[in-house]
Amino acid sequence: MTEQETVRWLSRAYWLRIRIERMQEHRRENQMLIEGAKGIDYARELIRGGTPTTLEDAVLRLVDLDAKLAAEIQQYSGIVDEITAVIRSVEDERLATLLYLRYVKGERMERIACEMSYGYRHVKRLHRRGVAAVMKKLAERETCPPMSPP
Repeated sequence: MTEQETVRWLSRAYWLRIRIERMQEHRRENQMLIEGAKGIDYARELIRGGTPTTLEDAVLRLVDLDAKLAAEIQQYSGIVDEITAVIRSVEDERLATLLYLRYVKGERMERIACEMSYGYRHVKRLHRRGVAAVMKKLAERETCPPMSPP
C-alpha cells in the first residue's frame, strides 16, 4: 500500500461524514417542506404543469431518507472503529494523536499544529511519519494469518 492509498484509507471516515451531513441537510429540508405543507383550494384556481406531490409521497421520501441515513451512520461507525483501532496501535503517542485529530475528528493541519503547540511544517513531517506507521501496521495486519480459536 502506498502513502497515497493509506491516506485515502484513513480519509474514508471524513468523506462518509460529509455524505451523512449532506443527507441530514436534505432530510431537514424535506421535513421543513412537510411541516410547511398547506392545503390547496382546487376550486379557486387550476394547477398546471409538473407532477403534483402529495403529503403521503413526501412522508414516504422522508422515511426512505431515514433508512438510508441509518445505514450510512452504521457504516460510518464501523469505519471509524476500524481506523481508530489502527491509529491506537501506533506506538508514538504524538503520531497517534495527530492521526486521530486529522482522520477521525476531521481537523485541519493548521488547527492540529495550534492544538499540539507545534509549527505547521513540523506537523506535516509528523503526519508523514504517522502515515508511514499506519502503512506498516496495515501491512502487518494483511500478512498475519487470522488466529484460530483455541
